Amino acid sequence: MSFEKICIIHLNQIGDLVFSLPLLKALRDNFPGASIHSVVKPYLGELLSDSPYVDVVIRRENGLKSKVKLLRKIRRAGYDLLITLSHSEECLLLTALSKARIKAGFSHFPWDLCLDIKEKIEGHNSWHNNSKLLKHLNIAVSKNDYVGLINIKDSSDYPGLPEKFVIIAPGASSKRFSKTWEHNKFAELILLLEKNYGLIPVLVGGRENMDYNSRIISILQERNVEASLVNFTGKLSLRALCSVLKAASLFVGIDSGIMHLASSMDIPVVGLFGPTDPFFVGPQNSRSIVVREEEMKCVPCYLRDCKHRDCMRKLEVNKVFHACEFLLNHQAHEFRNEMRKPF
Repeated sequence: MSFEKICIIHLNQIGDLVFSLPLLKALRDNFPGASIHSVVKPYLGELLSDSPYVDVVIRRENGLKSKVKLLRKIRRAGYDLLITLSHSEECLLLTALSKARIKAGFSHFPWDLCLDIKEKIEGHNSWHNNSKLLKHLNIAVSKNDYVGLINIKDSSDYPGLPEKFVIIAPGASSKRFSKTWEHNKFAELILLLEKNYGLIPVLVGGRENMDYNSRIISILQERNVEASLVNFTGKLSLRALCSVLKAASLFVGIDSGIMHLASSMDIPVVGLFGPTDPFFVGPQNSRSIVVREEEMKCVPCYLRDCKHRDCMRKLEVNKVFHACEFLLNHQAHEFRNEMRKPF
């Protein structure tokens, strides 16, 4: 089966976009002459604007007028294959009305009745599920992870960075409360990394993370270390964030889109996991370690709200610091895929 015009409707989060990169590469490798279009939320477009796997980036704006305009654009394009990675009612309706020759996506009855080819989502939106969908389409997978697949042209070193630094990405927002780690534990970890390895903390995150990150900064100020801290929370575009990540000695953060960006840059990554399952959404580079509480019968639960949050609350600073030590004390060639298993 051959396709000359392909469209992918992406999910709305950074991590989901990163998980779609091996799918885009597979489409390009299998159909090198095809025109590949990606439909994304506006803020994600900059991650694909220089991609060799995408010819056209189409913004999916909010508002009824914009949605009608997008539908008309998709219908006029006459796609041979349309893949929706989102199984929301809106995206499946868009797919149903697209006039695409073949429509593929994930199950969500009854909205998925429009799909010619569909797969059930196991666990969570992830590369695992995207690869299943490709196989169902008889499209060969050419790379089984997202490492090295983000292409940002003309990215220069971001000004104001220390010579040696650790990215700290608490990533806490109202929608991710169950994933959060205590402010004082992040502060304690920062102190240990600076004392033992001379790593200056660089805090990152979106505007929704500003309150949480400021509480970590307040704790550090009380301990007289605020002078060496760099706070980029809410200040970086995704392109600038990629430049900062590439220059870091280490990344430490909860399961988040920024964690996957760091992993795609192949820097050492320590991911703190609680309610989510690292089998589906763990970092994919070999220089990464997942840290979690092992003997928790209730995880993974994917709950957004939890009364006890024991999976994160019981996670001790020493356990996270030992994972950081392991990564910092070993050379890249010493890592094997097994290192991605829970620490």
